[in-house]
Amino acid sequence: MNIGIIGLGLIGGSISLGLRKHNFGDKYLGTDSNQENALHAVKLGIVDEIIPLHDLILQSSVIILSIPVDWIEKILPNILNKITMDTIILDTGSTKHDICNRVYSHPKRSRFVATHPIAGIENSGPISAHSDLFYKKNCIFCDSELSAPDAIAMAERIYSTMKMRRIYLTSKEHDFYISYGSHLPHVISFSLANTVLKKFENDKDIFHNMTGSGLHSTTRLAISNPETWLPIFISNRNNLIQAIDAYMNHLEIFRNYLKNKEFHKIDQYIKKANKIKKICIN
Repeated sequence: MNIGIIGLGLIGGSISLGLRKHNFGDKYLGTDSNQENALHAVKLGIVDEIIPLHDLILQSSVIILSIPVDWIEKILPNILNKITMDTIILDTGSTKHDICNRVYSHPKRSRFVATHPIAGIENSGPISAHSDLFYKKNCIFCDSELSAPDAIAMAERIYSTMKMRRIYLTSKEHDFYISYGSHLPHVISFSLANTVLKKFENDKDIFHNMTGSGLHSTTRLAISNPETWLPIFISNRNNLIQAIDAYMNHLEIFRNYLKNKEFHKIDQYIKKANKIKKICIN
């Protein structure tokens, strides 16, 4: 069984390494628009061979799309046009509704499984890929009733091989929840980083010596790749606007507590926030 990986960055590379660690499949074929990524992927053993997209589609039993969500939406219909009814396609995009809608009426829609393995880190590229990235993490399956049973079974087998937990949602539900669970934290990190950079642009050396782990951990996501995240923000724009509005409302509440010297309310606010640990433990 040949596995074709379209997009050889962190996610695509880690899937390949995770599966190869367990001797899943026979040959791994890859393609990437970034030639440096392609070269690294071969050197690191992520794929056996780099071939053109057209050849990868024809030679692969399973095709994994790990490219920005706007490109998944753009090329998925054409890939479905070219595959046989024995081929299985799955994607790893961080938004799902637009992608699923794009191929909803496609005659080969059943060969596509919409998935989102939630395990990204701030670093990107194949050099950051590792075989245990997905270990005991969650993978969301979306609109699975539209996929053929054998396609779903193969996708489940792939993610189970990497020891991932599986959750089933509609694509609309996925995009709503992920706007709070992943997309909003990135917006916050980007915004905090820009706030600090602008405020201390003339005092960088002094400020550098004053930063602690709080700033470092909160801005960790600010080095994430814009080529990945801008398409995500565009695709999930409406949900994300609502999430940002909700967050700004909480900032305003905290700000008013400070202005009005309602310190007992800040104490209660922090204690309430402490409960987040109960839902964030993997």
